[in-house]
Formats: sequence, C-alpha cells, structure tokens
Amino acid sequence: MAKVGKILIAVAAVAAVVALNYYAPGIANALGVNQFLVTIIGSVVISVGFNLLSGALFKPRAAAIEGSKVNVRIGEPPRYINGGIALQGGAALFGEFDSLGNFWYIIVHCDSILAQTIQYYLDDKLVTLDAQGNVTDNDFCLNSKFEPYTGSGTKVPYFQLFTRTYSETNAAPPPVAELQAAFPDMWTTIDHLLVGTTYTVVRCKAIKIADRYKVYRWRGAFGLGEPSVSIAGSWSNMYDPRDPSQILGNRATYKTSSNSAIVHAWFRTHPFGRNKPESSIDWEKVAEQADICDQQITGIEGTQPRYQCGTAVIDNKERSVAESEIMQSCDGQIVFNDEGKSWLRVGYYTAPTLRLTRNRDIIAMESVEAQDGESETQGVIVQYLDPATGYSLQSSAPWYNPNYYKAGEGNTFLTIRIETCQNHNQAMRLAKSIGLRSQPLHKIGPTVGLRGLKALSERFVEIQYDNIFSGDYEVCTPIEVDESGMFCSLGLVPIDINRFSLLQGEEKPKPVYANVDTISNPAAPISANVQRKNGRIEATFNAPANAGLSYQFQYILSSDTSGNWADMTVDMPSLFAYSAPIDEREYQVRYRSVTPGGIPSDYHPPVNVPAESIAVPDPGNADTPDGSYISG
Repeated sequence: MAKVGKILIAVAAVAAVVALNYYAPGIANALGVNQFLVTIIGSVVISVGFNLLSGALFKPRAAAIEGSKVNVRIGEPPRYINGGIALQGGAALFGEFDSLGNFWYIIVHCDSILAQTIQYYLDDKLVTLDAQGNVTDNDFCLNSKFEPYTGSGTKVPYFQLFTRTYSETNAAPPPVAELQAAFPDMWTTIDHLLVGTTYTVVRCKAIKIADRYKVYRWRGAFGLGEPSVSIAGSWSNMYDPRDPSQILGNRATYKTSSNSAIVHAWFRTHPFGRNKPESSIDWEKVAEQADICDQQITGIEGTQPRYQCGTAVIDNKERSVAESEIMQSCDGQIVFNDEGKSWLRVGYYTAPTLRLTRNRDIIAMESVEAQDGESETQGVIVQYLDPATGYSLQSSAPWYNPNYYKAGEGNTFLTIRIETCQNHNQAMRLAKSIGLRSQPLHKIGPTVGLRGLKALSERFVEIQYDNIFSGDYEVCTPIEVDESGMFCSLGLVPIDINRFSLLQGEEKPKPVYANVDTISNPAAPISANVQRKNGRIEATFNAPANAGLSYQFQYILSSDTSGNWADMTVDMPSLFAYSAPIDEREYQVRYRSVTPGGIPSDYHPPVNVPAESIAVPDPGNADTPDGSYISG
C-alpha cells in the first residue's frame, strides 16, 4: 500500500508539471494512448498520469455546440458566448399581441457581438430577407387571397425580423423603433436595454383566425405557430497580432476571425472564457500559428484555409472543456514559453529541434510493434457541423488507415466528434492525424536522461536508436520523471511530413445528405362526388388514406374572374361537404388535402357544376340515378 501511495503522489506531481508546460492534443483522450503504454516500463505511472491530465480536459459534455441553434422559453435560459462562425438560436424572453393583432416576440441570442450576419434560419430552414427585414421565402408568405404563395400573384410576407447587437464602445444595442411604437406603454428603452446581448425582434403579421394555419405552422418557443429563429454569423471581435490596424488593449480596433489560433487566444482572454489577461498570451507565437491556419488547402471540393473554428459556449460548460473543443478544430496543444505565456501549437509538421540518440541520451527502450489483426479499428470518421445541412452534426467520409484497412473485409472505424470543425476537408485531415496517432505501425517508450525534459515543450523529436527505431516521432504522452529525478520516460509514435495533409486518393467525396429544407406536400384527393342538391353544392368523398389529413373544398361562379373562392363547410367524420345556398348559374368546385401542420396539397382540377337545375352526367362516366357529377 505504501508503494502504491508513492506512485499516486508521483503521478499527481508529474501531472501537475505537465499541466503547467503542455496540454496533450485535444483529441488525445480518444486515441488509445492508455493502451499504447500498457506494456511499457513505468506504464502504470504514465497512463494514470495521462488519465489525470485528460480527465481535467474531458469532463462529460454540458451541452453540444449543435444545441445552440435551438430556441427555448424557460425562466432562466442558458447564455452563450460565441467565437468564429456559429449558428445561434437563443431564448424567447418576450411575446405579445399588439392592438392591431400583430404578434411580436424577442429572441435573445447570446452575449457576443454579431460582427457579420451570414444567414437566417427559421425552423432550420434557410431564408432570405428583403431590405425591410421581411422573410420572402414562399413557405412564410401568402398571396393576396390568403392562400399559400406558389409563385404567382401578389406575395404577402408575414414575418419581419429586426436584429440588434452591441458594440465595443456601447454595451447597449440600439432599440427597435417598430417594437416601441407597437407597445408605447410597455416596451421602453429605459426599462429594456438588453445590455451586452445580440437579439432579434420578430413581427408576425395579423391574420384572420380561420387562415392562421396556412402560415402560422411552425415550431417556435411560444407554440402559437410562429417560427423559431437562429442566425449564422461571425461572432465576437478578436485581436489578431498580424493586423497593424489593431491595437492590443483597444477592443474597438479588433476584428472578427474564424482562425483557430486567433479564436483560442480570444477564448483564453475572454472574461467569460478562461479570463486570462492579454499579457499572458505569447502573441508572436499566436501570429506564427495563425499564418499556418490561414494556409490555403486545395481539395476535391475547392480551396479552404487549413484550420478554421466556430464555437458556441454555453454558460454551464466547464471552460477547460470548451477550450479543448477549440483545440480539437486544429489538432492543437497549449504550450507555455519560458516566461509562462501561453500559445496554441496547431497540427502542422515541422522538423524536430530535439534529437535523442542511443549513444548519448537513450538509456532503455521499450517498443510495441503492430501484428496482423491487432488493430480494433481500420480508420477514423470525424463528426462535424456542416453548414450545408443547417449546422447539423454530420459524419465525414471515412479515412482509411493504410496500415490496417483491407478492402472487402469487415472494417470498423473510430468515430470522433469535433463540433468546432465546419469543413469536410478539414474533418478528413483531422481524421488522418487522429488515425495515424492512435493506430501506428509501432510505438516506442524510451527512457532517457534529463535532456528528455526538453520534450516538455516539443511536439516532435528525432530518435536515433538503431536501424528500426530511427526518424521523426511525435510525443503523445506526458513526460514521466522517476523518483530520483535523474531519468524520464515518454511515449512516441512515428510521424512524417504528410501527417497533417491528405495525399492523392485519401480525401473521399463528401457524403450526400437529404435536403433539410424540403417539406413534402401531401397527395391531393383522388375524386369526390359533387352535385347540386337542396339548393346548394354538396360533395361526398372517401376517407383519406392518412387519418391525419383533412380536406378543404371551395367554390366560385364560373363567370367570376376575381379568384375569390368561397370555402365550403367540410364534415370530415361524415365525409361530407356543402356550400352556402347558390343560384342557377354555373359554378366550379376545387378541393385539396391539408396536413395537421397546415401544409396543403395541390388542388384537384376544378369540377364544373352546370347551370341547369339538374346536373348533366359526365360523358366519361356511367349515368348516376340522381344526375350527379363524379370527378376523377
């Protein structure tokens, strides 16, 4: 027991030393590094030490970034800070009808500045706004006759959006004058500043109760049929040391960025992030790493920066967890310089500056070489947030590990979630880096003298041991110092210049996903028996195949060119519909099916009801005893 106690104390000390100098890559907890060192001398200390370190970084998720796009209506809603590009919903804090019947509500998105609006989403549907903020997509509009707009006639928008954000020099966002005019005695600037937030006011145009279902059929937080609202935008201003127009400490000069190195430095210094002073960042190194992130990578779908990052951090998420999610976007690690200033080293190969040789440095060597069938996985899949699917979590194409993958055999894949990644090519490059680190051909654990402590600040080292174990290696475990303080051990895997880039044929086509904006319309009714009877138009019909559907019947004089169809009364349980009393003139009747959510089908072709008091049978159908007209 005493021996075990000493080991645990040593582990805690080693973990503390490592934590002060080096954080393992953000994805290391899922890479099988613990199994890597099971057979190595000192493996218990090293693997437990790694567990201590990774456990601090990988606590259970408070909330997925994907959930930030949701609208909620609760007493104390969660608050977010956003960096880079993110899709943000928010909390519904106010909703009321004005004196004209318009419904107004407010969605408070987050506590970050909206630097640039990229796109609006209503109920996860990408929408377009005109210059006045009206949503002009057909699904959110009716025509002048209060029917769903289908491309002809006058389009009438029913939803109008007003978004406001604060600035670095004024924490109070500008008010929405239209909202104040609608509620002059209720919503005043003095009482409702919404300081330090970005919010959207939504105006839902008044409409008759009988027609509400045609346009108010969405899933907003109030449950009245209003749509939920989320904004894809570039959030927060960040200091970029490469830009001479930006002055450190003068936030009014900062600009937005989605560069992973810049986003990480922003989060480290944000008051609601890690809350570190800006003087604690090595900005010279940040500039160096930001240049690497901005390198243009050409793939099968075009050119994009090497590493970009977008994050939405909920207030109850541990900040170390949120920081590790940013690190995952670039396979990065935190490094501290000799002055204690931090910077993010991104995943990028550089020639090692530290060489450890057998004759001078390496005292002992343990190795594990892969055997046929040893690997439990033959590739890696990265789940990322795809803007093409409304920033929903999607799986990348698998990266196949050439060391283990065998075509035609049953292969399994390690799946890693990296929600701060929003690009398929970037996701596949991260998958390759993860795969080669977690399942290499061999792994080594050298024991070296104190010169090995220099590896605390290095990611790559050169090993010269023999003809087999020579070349460049990546440090993927903490550095263990023995009790005497004279020797240290570390775990290494091979690395080469292509670790963080995709070679010819390694990038696979992006998986094809269903269009999330598509809402399928129901099928129109097949036929109905329409006739004159009892001084009105009456119709009988068969029950719809789907019990959730209802039918809508309308009629109009054949000579009426106004297009103002009148509704017939429909009794679905009796499968019967009838009009108001009519005269002897000729009429037309049309009908369609409608879902419970108000989504209509196309109309069945109009049925002609002749002017005669007794309708003439349809030549294409057998005569009916009462002279009725059968459509279909």
